[in-house]
Amino acid sequence: MSRILLLVDRHQQPNLPLAHLKTEHEVIVIDRALDPNSEFPFPQIAFDLCILDESSFDRIGPLVEGLKAAAEPIFLPFLLLSQSQTPALFDRPFSLPAKQLERTIDDLIVSPAEPVQLHLRVENLLARRRLSLELHRLQEVIKERTFTENLLIDSLLTANEKLQREIAKRAEVEAARQENSYLDLLMNAMPDIVCFKDGEGRWQEANQAILEVFELEQIDYRGLKDFQLGELSSFYREALQACEVSDREAWEKGELSRGEEVIPRSNGTVKIYDVIKVPVFHPDGRRKSIVILGRDITEYKQARDELVRLASIVESSDDGIISKTLAGTIQSWNTGAQKIYGYCAAEIKGQSIEILAIPERPKEMPQILENIRAGASIDHYETVHLRKDGQQIDVSLTISPIKDATGTVTGVSTIARDISDSKRVEKAFEQLRHQTEMILFSAGEGICGLNKYGKVTFVNPAAVRMAGCESKQLIDRPLYESLHRSQEESSKAIEQLSPATQINSGAEIAPGCAAPPTPAKLLPNRVSSQILATLEDGEARRVTDEVFWRRDGSSFPVEYVVAPMREQGEIIGAVVTFKDITEQLAIERMKDEFISVVSHELRTPMTSIHGALGLLNSGVLDAYPQKAKRMLEIAVTNTDRLVRLINDILDLERMESNYSTAIKQTCNVAELMLQAADEMQGMAQQAGVTLSVKPVGAKLQAVPDRLIQTLTNLLSNAIKFSPSGATVWLSAELNHNPDLVEKAGQKSVSSPSLLSPENAAAPPHLPVPSSRYIVIAVKDQGRGIPADKLEMVFERFQQVDASDSRQKGGTGLGLAICRSIVQQHGGRMWVESVLGEGSTFFLSLPVLREGLATES
Repeated sequence: MSRILLLVDRHQQPNLPLAHLKTEHEVIVIDRALDPNSEFPFPQIAFDLCILDESSFDRIGPLVEGLKAAAEPIFLPFLLLSQSQTPALFDRPFSLPAKQLERTIDDLIVSPAEPVQLHLRVENLLARRRLSLELHRLQEVIKERTFTENLLIDSLLTANEKLQREIAKRAEVEAARQENSYLDLLMNAMPDIVCFKDGEGRWQEANQAILEVFELEQIDYRGLKDFQLGELSSFYREALQACEVSDREAWEKGELSRGEEVIPRSNGTVKIYDVIKVPVFHPDGRRKSIVILGRDITEYKQARDELVRLASIVESSDDGIISKTLAGTIQSWNTGAQKIYGYCAAEIKGQSIEILAIPERPKEMPQILENIRAGASIDHYETVHLRKDGQQIDVSLTISPIKDATGTVTGVSTIARDISDSKRVEKAFEQLRHQTEMILFSAGEGICGLNKYGKVTFVNPAAVRMAGCESKQLIDRPLYESLHRSQEESSKAIEQLSPATQINSGAEIAPGCAAPPTPAKLLPNRVSSQILATLEDGEARRVTDEVFWRRDGSSFPVEYVVAPMREQGEIIGAVVTFKDITEQLAIERMKDEFISVVSHELRTPMTSIHGALGLLNSGVLDAYPQKAKRMLEIAVTNTDRLVRLINDILDLERMESNYSTAIKQTCNVAELMLQAADEMQGMAQQAGVTLSVKPVGAKLQAVPDRLIQTLTNLLSNAIKFSPSGATVWLSAELNHNPDLVEKAGQKSVSSPSLLSPENAAAPPHLPVPSSRYIVIAVKDQGRGIPADKLEMVFERFQQVDASDSRQKGGTGLGLAICRSIVQQHGGRMWVESVLGEGSTFFLSLPVLREGLATES
């Protein structure tokens, strides 16, 4: 609570608002109206503020000056109340100069005074009074401390003088600091840290940057040492202690020192500062102060470390990393480039990049540089470069412009990768892909690739051919829309193809795969479900009893295998490999027929033999020798028939298995014809038939016994089916008529298996027919062959008349054997016939070029 001394004249100030002042302060009122001429002893009453209402400033001026002088150096405020006829705050009641008022009266107010106005003026002056007292107290403390310190050094008087000088200096510094506050603003605006410490290490001044680093914004740091600040900011205790150590080293060094200081931050980051410390000494060598300047080099250090790391990466990279000027002069060359091109950095720097260009591409490098100068980039450009040793290598180039801070292109960066090995691998893969493609495209089986949704992604020509459409009509369409149909349609189609075969009996899991449970997601359609099931569960399946459909609506039976395609363990599709088994089913049917025919052909003579021998054995015919003899003849005849049948069947199999191992030799056709005619001469005479032979001399590669067997079989048939007195002709002719060849091709049916009706070309181990061949003809005068049976007679167990086997003794296999022998020799066999006039069997065989034909 402050004491306010009120010197007033109550007559002049009857309504002075003192109530509010008395509530907050102690007010001492002296009414000078009682005795205006009396003097008041001011030094006897202590007060903090004096309020006067003197009407004449000349009268109170000396009094106030005396009071202020007595109070020096403490500020003693005086407030003057003056009465005016026009109480306005803007009126000037005094005519004295401002400087005179400044030495005596600190503030004035014109009556009548408003309570609020009076309160504000009083509080303002009291605040200044308190500040003055505090300053005085501090000055007294400083005096006391200075006195104590100077007492230890020298006399009290010297210490006091020094203290006064120091105080004066500090006052001057403070005044200078206040007058030059823009320096503080400048320091605080600096990103660098700035700190001033005295000779004892106490902080005197610091800018905002260093306060933020150590988080001292809310702490009064002045006069404190590093360790004291560390106690206030415990996180930075170690960093501040390190600063104190480096300060000590700078003092000991006695000159400017520089070093890096690492300061961990509370937010987890780390700051690195390049710190300069400048110690300042008194002339007598005593420590005066130390100036600390620091610059944040964290990003610089990180960038430098990054540059070092990048330089290490560049140097250790296997890729060639090259920088050059816009003119193409090489400026940098890493180890990778040396490995690729063979040049070391010392011999290539300063050279033009065109040293790497091959002669065949002289304009390539200038064009690339022109594009880079225009600001373009080139990625993964594949070309051929020249090594130091002259070897050409495949390289992949990534070329980019080097730009400065303004974006101007100043150079060219090139990353070169040697792709010679990858090119070789790529070429090998391309060859492998081409081979695989050729295999797929040349495969006789249809191959379809499906994605995981069952849509066709690939088909080979065989599949397209079987489907009867173009590949684009199958690609990207579900398989069941093209080759698959409903199960009902498939079952009907297979029943029409092979009613005797059990169809749709089920699919089987490929060997090595366990049968999986039926997935709930699969469609009920069994025909398509096998492929869908593989796409679902990843199990390979083999299906032997389904039907695929052609584009025109026709169907064909198939056997297929569906295998899943996986990528990183995930099913991405499937491959369906299928083949048309129409001929296979026909073979099965013919096999059944063959078994039926053979069993019939065996059973019939066996029944006759059994009956005849049974009668003879019973003794019933003992009394009838002629009948017994007839029974024996029947048994012998049927026994011969059985022997011929068995021999013919064995011949069929023996020829197929033994032909490749049979020894072929150069034969003369004329000699073979004559030998065959000689062997059949006896049979012809017995039948009353004339055998006419017109041989032609020509040489061919053949197994002579097989050709003689063919000729004797044809001659035997001609003799058997010719009436007595007829003539059978055996002739030959060298022929170059292409129409005859085409005619033979149309009438012949090739078969790779003697027990199979499949049409095929001649076996691969036989020579390709030459343009020179010989045509051998066997002509008879028999009953002839109907046109619809001209090809049937070459099938197994087929004869024009079923009774011929009994009457003529044939088995129905002779012509099948003959055609097979001819085909194995690379030839053709066919027949021409006119009913009632006879038949002519032809066989054509290739002859050797050096063989000279002569007619005998």
